[in-house]
Order: sequence, then structure tokens, then C-alpha cells
Amino acid sequence: GAPSCATLAEAVRTTSIAIAGGGSDRAITAQAGAGSVVAWAGQDGKIHITPLDAEDQRAGDDILVDGSQVFGAVASASDVALLVSRPPDFMTFVRVDMKGAELAKTDLVGGGNHMEVGVEWFGEFAQTGRLAAQKDGTYAAYHALHRRWPDMVGHQGDTLRLLDASGGALGGGWGWGCSHSMDQRLASGPNGLVPICISDCYPGKGIYFNHQSAEITTDPAANCAGGYSTELGGLTAVDAGFFLVYKDAQGGAHLGAFDTSGKSLSDRALSVEGSSRLARYGGGMLLGSQGGGGTSLQELDAAGQDVGAPATIAAPLPDQDFEGRSDGEVAWAAVSGANLTVVRVRVCQK
Repeated sequence: GAPSCATLAEAVRTTSIAIAGGGSDRAITAQAGAGSVVAWAGQDGKIHITPLDAEDQRAGDDILVDGSQVFGAVASASDVALLVSRPPDFMTFVRVDMKGAELAKTDLVGGGNHMEVGVEWFGEFAQTGRLAAQKDGTYAAYHALHRRWPDMVGHQGDTLRLLDASGGALGGGWGWGCSHSMDQRLASGPNGLVPICISDCYPGKGIYFNHQSAEITTDPAANCAGGYSTELGGLTAVDAGFFLVYKDAQGGAHLGAFDTSGKSLSDRALSVEGSSRLARYGGGMLLGSQGGGGTSLQELDAAGQDVGAPATIAAPLPDQDFEGRSDGEVAWAAVSGANLTVVRVRVCQK
């Protein structure tokens, strides 16, 4: 049950789990029934899926999936879906059961002759992406890609692919979105998908919602050659639209609230980094930033205003995102050598 805690720090539970050895510090948590899984890239050239029980203790041996890096993970009590890169140039959607049997696999890009017009691949320029599950049991993969265009130049952009549980294409989304797409975020919420990108050129220079539906902030000095000044932090979908943490071109950090069309509803200047993480927490949200003494956590209400005092913990921020869970808790994980750190911020009894 929910702990009785007088401070936010008392709501935090940190668990260390021995692993074979990570190839990077990235680890992605996903709620899976009463427990969870953590996906991370090993030094063995495999993506490891570590199963955990409700107390974040190891609940079995790692499930191994081919892959170089993991960009997204979503799970249920019976399966795990991943977005992974694979050599030499693939971005792949794969779904396995809890024993590791493959249920679906789709190479979204990769495997072609890079000099052939129309061929797409992953791995040059920005190596970024996200995966989200939708409430109807389908999936969305949003990631960077390269494509050979008729001018015989390999241009970089992003793609949003909508997939069924078998990895089949559902249509919708887009084949070519922001370009160059320097980073992406993706959330699934009450009103559907919320895709966010940083673009240095097309459809403009700045941060964009849903390809070109709305400009979040402009970046006039972006140079159409990979130079840009903005930064993305956490993204959370809510009933009225979404909240986004970001850095503007002048270096200011913001917590912005936007409606379902991307129109600004409110803007709060932040004193923490524009890369700070964000997730649904209890009836509001949790903001996480890198502080001088560790990771700083701040509870927010549903309007994005502070609730109570911040807490500082020793555990690092995740390489990617906080995970907001169905019970209102927040989880994340990080890898350091042969140690997997799992952090759970529980909802306190009031």
C-alpha cells in the first residue's frame, strides 16, 4: 500500500540489482502487471529485459533480445514491446512474451542499399527515438531516420509509425516529419499521441508538436546543418492536452502547458535545466532535475505549481524519461557497470 510519509524524500525507494554489465547507462522501465521490467543494452550485444516484482526485486532471469541500443519499452503482464536498433542500420519493433518467445518483429527502416533512392536507414546523425502504447492495444514508434532522396543526398528526418500488436503498419503518422530532427519525445494520453521534435530547418527552426501542427518555441539561429539551441525535457499527456519541459533558444527553461492543438495555455519559467524529467504523479506531476548534490525532485500540482519542499536523492536521473504508472507512482532506472538502479517514487498517504 501507499507509504505514510511526511516528506517527498520518504516516498522514494531505491533498489540495486546485480546485472552482467551494461553497455551504456540507459535503462527503460515499464509497468508489467503487478511488477515491471527494465530494458537495457548489455556489453554482450543484446538488449536485456530484467523482470522485477512489485517491490522492484529481481523476479527471474533476463530475457535477451537482439539489439545494440534500446529506445523504448512498454509492457503488460504477459508481454514486452521494444524499439531497438540493430546492426548495421536497422530500427526494429519487437515484441516478446515473458519467457522470451518472439511474438512480433518489424524492421521499420534499414537493410537496403544506401545509394538507392528511397532507401531508409537508422544510425547517422541523431540516434534518437521513443515508443508508446495506445489504449487500444496498438503502438507508436517515433524515431530519427536517414533517406536517400532523388538529389542523391542522404537527408535526415523523423518518422512516426503506427503499428498493431503484430508489428503491422496501421497507416497514419508520417514517413517524413521534422528535418533535421535532432531529438524527439512521444506520449500517449487521453487524447491520443503527443509527438514533439526539435528541428533545425523544416517545417521551421524550433520545437514542434505533431510534425507541423504547432510551433512550441522558435530557434532562429538553427542552421539547417545540425546546429540548434533548444532542448527537450519531460513530456506528459493530460486531459486538457500536455505539459512539456524545454529550453528555449535564449537558454531559458520552461514548463509549458498546451491544449490538444498545441496552443499555449500557460508557461512557467523554471530555475532547473530544460532537460529536466517530468511524469504524472498522484494527482499532479513529478519534476526531476540534476542538482549539485544529486537528483532533485519536486512534486507539482495538476497546474504545474510546486507542492511542498523538493527532495534530493543520490540516484541519477534516467538517460531518457520518467515513467508515470497507473497507480500514480513514478519509476525510472539507470545502469552503472554491473549495477542496475531502480527508483520508485510512491504516492504518500495524506
